[in-house]
Amino acid sequence: MSSELSTVLVQVPASTSNCGPGFDTLSIALSLYNFVRLTAREDELIACATEIQEGTQKMVEETALSFAQTAGVELKGFDYEIWGEVPMARGLGSSSTVLAGVVAGLNALHGEPLDKEAMIRLTTKLDNAPDNACAAFAGGFCIARTEPFTFAYREHVRFDLPESLVFVAVSPDYQVLTENSRRVLPDSIPFNDVVRSANSLAYLVGVLVSGEFERLKDSVNDYIHQPYRVLLNPFGHESVEAGVHAGAYTGWLSGSGSTVVCVTNAENARVVGEAMEGIYQVNNIKARVYRLSADNNGLTVTV
Repeated sequence: MSSELSTVLVQVPASTSNCGPGFDTLSIALSLYNFVRLTAREDELIACATEIQEGTQKMVEETALSFAQTAGVELKGFDYEIWGEVPMARGLGSSSTVLAGVVAGLNALHGEPLDKEAMIRLTTKLDNAPDNACAAFAGGFCIARTEPFTFAYREHVRFDLPESLVFVAVSPDYQVLTENSRRVLPDSIPFNDVVRSANSLAYLVGVLVSGEFERLKDSVNDYIHQPYRVLLNPFGHESVEAGVHAGAYTGWLSGSGSTVVCVTNAENARVVGEAMEGIYQVNNIKARVYRLSADNNGLTVTV
């Protein structure tokens, strides 16, 4: 590591992925953040400077080793701190924010041996979430391309989204682990369900790129993953329906849940959030409401 560059701070945006039918493909970076600070050490230790969640130390060590192998550098020790606003296991890309933050921070400390695409590829390998990884690094509305047989990340395209588009995210007080949510998915899907989802996917991308957001109304339908995850996300479907009824353009299960997201304009954002939260309240479930915009910058590294 360079002696001139000893500490870096990485700010990483949360993301809503899948966006309905775009399973492991679509994602939108959001104005909710986690932070990772890395400080170089003189020895080979990797140590947390604060109290951490169980499993974080192992994840950081494995990420650092993978970075060193990918970048072809000798791994040196470092202290790390992780904090922020992105709730864990809620479908807002929390694990990708941490992994991307560590990867980007180490890349900066080692003189930037990896370009952005290489860092996204490494983060995807570590987290199995190409959509979240793209949003974390690139920001905006991302479309991730993966290899057809290995599903490894290949490349992406992205577009800015305007601040006028509001993402009302409601996060109920229960977690949905990604490994559990993938376990409930079927091995095969009826042909008609694939066709219906593909139609919705293409239309969703077209509308978001064109900026004709009012045409999102009743257009986002998914038959690939959301119907199978409904038992892991009680009242999620009802919450989205309530948001749409209150004036949102559309909505979806964020990632694998438990958070649900409705897309709306600034004028309707408050009533949409109240309607979505109300579904959980009447069922005695605490939930937090976030009013977010798209983050078009992606992660930032401050030295």
